[in-house]
Amino acid sequence: MKIIFDIDGTLTDYNNFVKKNAIKYFKNKYKMEIVNPNALEIEDIFDMQNFFINKKNMTQEEALKEVKRVMDKYWISTKFIKFSLLGKFRKNVSKTINKMISEGNDIEIYSSRAKTCDHNFVGFIARNFTFLQLKLNGLRIRRKKVNFFKNDEEKTNAILQAHPDLVFDDKPEIIEKISNNNIKVICVNGLHNQEVPEEAKKVQRIESFDYETIQKTEEKLFGKIKLKCYNRAAKSDLYFKKLKLCKKPILSFLNPIVLHEENLIDRPNDPVIYAPNHRSTLDPLVITSVVFKNIHWAALLRFFKGEDSIFNNSKNPILCKITSKLFKSLEYFPIDRKSDNPKANNIDSLKDMTNFLSCNQAIGIFGEGTTRRPEGHDFGTFSDSFIILAEKNDAWIQPITSLWLKELDLNYKMIINIGKPFKVEKGKSKEAMEYFLNIQKEMLEENKQIKEDLLKAKIIKKALK
Repeated sequence: MKIIFDIDGTLTDYNNFVKKNAIKYFKNKYKMEIVNPNALEIEDIFDMQNFFINKKNMTQEEALKEVKRVMDKYWISTKFIKFSLLGKFRKNVSKTINKMISEGNDIEIYSSRAKTCDHNFVGFIARNFTFLQLKLNGLRIRRKKVNFFKNDEEKTNAILQAHPDLVFDDKPEIIEKISNNNIKVICVNGLHNQEVPEEAKKVQRIESFDYETIQKTEEKLFGKIKLKCYNRAAKSDLYFKKLKLCKKPILSFLNPIVLHEENLIDRPNDPVIYAPNHRSTLDPLVITSVVFKNIHWAALLRFFKGEDSIFNNSKNPILCKITSKLFKSLEYFPIDRKSDNPKANNIDSLKDMTNFLSCNQAIGIFGEGTTRRPEGHDFGTFSDSFIILAEKNDAWIQPITSLWLKELDLNYKMIINIGKPFKVEKGKSKEAMEYFLNIQKEMLEENKQIKEDLLKAKIIKKALK
């Protein structure tokens, strides 16, 4: 799950900081009185602009400049260090977020501390104070996961572009905008956001960062089944990251020719169905290595039972056990074929695929269902199940066509051709299937042409010797 956290007012108790520090300062130094006790910003609490207009006989423009001057003076004092470096997080914040990270969630920090975006020494100090604050509070997050913005508008737009699954924030205007764009929000309770409405499917409010409280709140937003799916996917991602060292050896050994890599879908927060033809039990490993994304593949039940392996279908018990462990840990979907079991029922796996797509995950389906095909045919019979799933879940379909070159005895072991991704229009699954098959045939012809060119080059090279 991709989760974005705000800092001020969310991880920190900004209301409490203002109460303990700013109120006394401005009352004593400028003789200001509280006008809006439930406002968030100090200048709004004291209605500073009108204070200077009425008490100092300033114009509106002069008053605005004076507000900026006194606020800069306030923060440049020790208050800046006290708040942005030494400021304590709310109880259990770091403990809960660190646990979320350890469970495989993608956690990012989005802050609109204005000074952090200055391209000068002040900006350098402000950014590094923020990094140190995170570290001093025990939050284990990498610097590249911390994002700074000049103001709330820039931050809000960046959140919308990032398409997170969940956002933690405290400002009413930010919460309203992102929840209206169908992004789930947890509102951290404060004096300034009491009017933010709780909506079961969009916004929930919390008083505590206790882990169990967060889990229960997430359940209200996503539902138990979907949240469980997110957690399974996150745990699977952790396992996938451990396997990243296998990518280079796999690609080095098979040395695939990859065509039209630019067609690979680049929408990390959209559901995607990778739909290749099927020629080898190694297809999932090769395609996953090329795409380098945790694709949850549909695979035959016998692999999960430890009866077969992806290693050239070897029945070696150790290889079968490795395959079973791999498929289960990566959250693949077991499929029982009618040809293997007349009473086969894959309803649970299909529901699982739907749930994963609803969590914006990537799944992989070999529409042919087998590596076998009729003699003289380039393709077997493609099931339209992936088309129906894509239509139902508004998912992208990424066509892929592979061609193995084992018989040519070349450095290249296969060709992988990547087609342009597309979506299935509602009620047009038949047309989408025809479109998909045409893409597959075109890509296969291109693959075969390259195979012929490689064969000719090999013959010529041999003749020259």
